Amino acid sequence: MDPTELNTLRHLLDNTGWRLRFPDVLEAEFQGDYTQRYRSHMILSGLLGVLAILAPGVVDPFWMPQVASELWTIRGITIAPILLLLLISRTSFASRFMQPIIAVSSNIFVAGLVALSLTALEPIKHYYSGAITLVMLVVFVLSRLQFMWGLLSAFFMLVSLNMGFLVFGHVSLQLLIINNAVFLISAIFALIGCFLFERSLRQNYLQSRMLSFEKVDLEESNLRLQYLTAIDGLTQIANRRSLDMNLGTEWQRAMRKGEPLGLVMMDVDHFKLFNDTYGHQAGDECLRGVAGALKDFARRPGDLAARYGGEEFVLVLTNASAQQARMVAERLRDRIEELAIPHQNSSHGNVTASFGVASIIPGSGHTGPEMLLLAADQALYRAKESGRNRVSVDGEPDSGQAVA
Repeated sequence: MDPTELNTLRHLLDNTGWRLRFPDVLEAEFQGDYTQRYRSHMILSGLLGVLAILAPGVVDPFWMPQVASELWTIRGITIAPILLLLLISRTSFASRFMQPIIAVSSNIFVAGLVALSLTALEPIKHYYSGAITLVMLVVFVLSRLQFMWGLLSAFFMLVSLNMGFLVFGHVSLQLLIINNAVFLISAIFALIGCFLFERSLRQNYLQSRMLSFEKVDLEESNLRLQYLTAIDGLTQIANRRSLDMNLGTEWQRAMRKGEPLGLVMMDVDHFKLFNDTYGHQAGDECLRGVAGALKDFARRPGDLAARYGGEEFVLVLTNASAQQARMVAERLRDRIEELAIPHQNSSHGNVTASFGVASIIPGSGHTGPEMLLLAADQALYRAKESGRNRVSVDGEPDSGQAVA
């Protein structure tokens, strides 16, 4: 995780100012998350607005038959662009424009209410003009309109209200003042709520991002911990714990499939003398070189190269018979000789290794993978007793001659 980004998030989260704006990249991500989270709220508020415009029209023919047709014409003109905007808002293209779509829709609603108020008869007309405050509540609260767009919408709503009443309605000054006062008071409270809600959402967004980063850090720490507990620190191959787990898993798999499970146990010849002669640092380099060669032979899924302990190593070979495992061990013995690590106390002049090979098809007669380890260990003992730098296979007679 980038520490600069984390510091930016902490600074923004600790900021007690009133600025509702993030740096450009973070702001774009916030807006995308905001739209995805609240798009359904925005669409629902639009549908409720359409329903609110249409529903009172049911009683128009009974309460105001003289102007019922005109009122329904106004309703139709009002909801037509609203429905079009709602259709557009469902497309992925409109995701970046949800805030302006809501702002435009809210002003269309207000313009429609002003027109209904000017056309309706007394006293119903006053209910339509009063309903403008309900539009603000729906727009600013239910649709989750952000503060700056809410401020812009409130301004244009106020303009629509006054232009309608002054230019087309010719209402009295007293009524105009009352409508403006009600509108401004409602707008102030609605905008305060809109501001506090958006600020809270922005803080929650910052906190959620920080938590996601901390979660990633925790997961990475867990992975590192798993790596440290599974890998031998010196040779960077699997350790004894990983070997036991892998061997148990592959034993069960081989039992289900009826396949042989092969194992090669290897011991670096005369390693104590090597350490005493060249020092522990050279000994560590020797073990790393041997482990690197061993790792090249664990190529298939389920195969594992592991350090068994000290200078002993194990190679687990899935679906490998004794002869197949022996061939791998012979090639590995040649590879170690090819490393040409000098060893003056060895009869070969270089570091060599001895190998014990075993292969078992797990079944009811076998108690567990420990039998495979024991068989390979006994074969390794015979290889060392027979002259070292050789491969001995469990259950097969040894030639009795050391490899030259």
